[in-house]
Amino acid sequence: GLPERCEKVVYYPTRQRIVEGKYVCVAVQASGIMKRWLYPQGWDTVTAYLHKLGYRVLCIDADNYFSDGGYSAGIPAGAENFTGRKPLLDRINLLAYADFFIGLGSGLSWLANACNIPVIIISGFSLPLGEFDTSYRVTNLLVCHGCYNDIRVDWKDYCPYHLGTEREYECSKSISPGMVIEAIERLLSDKCRRSKKASSEEN
Repeated sequence: GLPERCEKVVYYPTRQRIVEGKYVCVAVQASGIMKRWLYPQGWDTVTAYLHKLGYRVLCIDADNYFSDGGYSAGIPAGAENFTGRKPLLDRINLLAYADFFIGLGSGLSWLANACNIPVIIISGFSLPLGEFDTSYRVTNLLVCHGCYNDIRVDWKDYCPYHLGTEREYECSKSISPGMVIEAIERLLSDKCRRSKKASSEEN
């Protein structure tokens, strides 16, 4: 009896922007290793690409580093450190003025979506029905994926299908920076098209 799509919730900023210039917020951490993007230097590559486009990149994770199950990651190289366990309203006031957000199947992606900005989700562990609707979901459908939505397994465990094998976390490791960059390019193209349409309608 539940609706297929969740109700849209919008949070509005309560103060003026505090960051100058155009910027993108990113979050590389999540509540479990299976949610994280494990492609080597993937976040660094995407951050460098965003810099080439003229964006500041703000990392807004609660923690600035994680290590779990032999995997570790921190603030992407070149990203600005806005990490810390901040009040959600502080995060809303930062996200609301960002051009877009790049994150995982995790809480900050939901918060960014509620701030009414475009969200790129990098996720292999879940199927699209596991999160809110976004046109910019990055998943490699050619490898094992979606264990989060398989009721036969405890998705909170480490890689439930391939732990200890060469295929461990392949859903995450096989998402390349190029796939994320393609989503960014598509998002920017859509924003440009909408801007042109709005301008045309005004004239």
